[in-house]
Amino acid sequence: MVNSPLPHTLLPTEVLRQIISEYVSSAEWRNPETPRHSYKPSWSVVQSLTVASKVVRQLALEAWFQIYFVRRPDDLLNAWPELSTWTRELHCVELGTDLLALQAVRWNLRSFHRLQKLRVDFDPSQSNAMLLIRFDHPRQIASQIQELEVYDVSWPSPMTARIIAEGFLGLRVLKLSQDLIWCNLCNICCFATFSKSPPAEIVYEKVVGLPSHYVQFLKSLSLLQYVTLSIGYGLGGKTSLSESNDNVWTGECDACMDMMYASEDYRREWVEKKKNLERPPSLKTVTWRFRLKNATDVILDVEDEPEGPPTEDESDTGQSLGQD
Repeated sequence: MVNSPLPHTLLPTEVLRQIISEYVSSAEWRNPETPRHSYKPSWSVVQSLTVASKVVRQLALEAWFQIYFVRRPDDLLNAWPELSTWTRELHCVELGTDLLALQAVRWNLRSFHRLQKLRVDFDPSQSNAMLLIRFDHPRQIASQIQELEVYDVSWPSPMTARIIAEGFLGLRVLKLSQDLIWCNLCNICCFATFSKSPPAEIVYEKVVGLPSHYVQFLKSLSLLQYVTLSIGYGLGGKTSLSESNDNVWTGECDACMDMMYASEDYRREWVEKKKNLERPPSLKTVTWRFRLKNATDVILDVEDEPEGPPTEDESDTGQSLGQD
């Protein structure tokens, strides 16, 4: 008697989805702190899965497009319909200038109904501080975004905080990574310098820990819980940040601290004022992170010519992903 072959057993779709998701998550991801480049694993990680079967192909593309990396506003308008449910994070590279801020062409988010996170990478050699207003359309989609990361704003004045607060009402997590920071004493953006390296990070829990002019706008974000500011710094200053952080540093420039903290009365009064700032109602922590950078590499002249854009095949839309 010949035994019949065992019937082909297909794993439930939900199990396959979990397996493929874990597989993509465990692949080698690129450095997320490298602006203007995708930090997803390379396309080769999922390419073989797309020819395994119709079901596996669908699930592999779903896992791959959890993050959608794009370089042009048109890429959003021409996205596959499936991305409206697949994509949780948009990673956009905006190489324009503030001259584009009020133009009609925006980064239109209307197709991404399940969007939870938006990351925007700017070109630091361009004047770009107003360009975030191109990313809040339509407002009902922008308002549901819970996490916003912005890299390389050229002039991170309180106007940046205002645009964020007015356009992204549902934020819970905000990360700003840039070379400059706003000094609340001289009211100008500057490159932080210290006499010696600061701690790797400073975390505030009991006090706000943000420039007061930022707080003026961010306090309207009722759901905001976590703020991270990653800034460049140089050596050669006259002041330093100790581990105890007695001055409750929130971006003050070296020149202002050196001059104005010479008066102990003024220093105490200023520190007390910072400790008593009104908090965003749900705020839990503010974290400052510091990365050493040569001051000669910091772009202060926004009229400098930008470098050419990365090659097209580094964009998700540059892949050959034709559907069956």
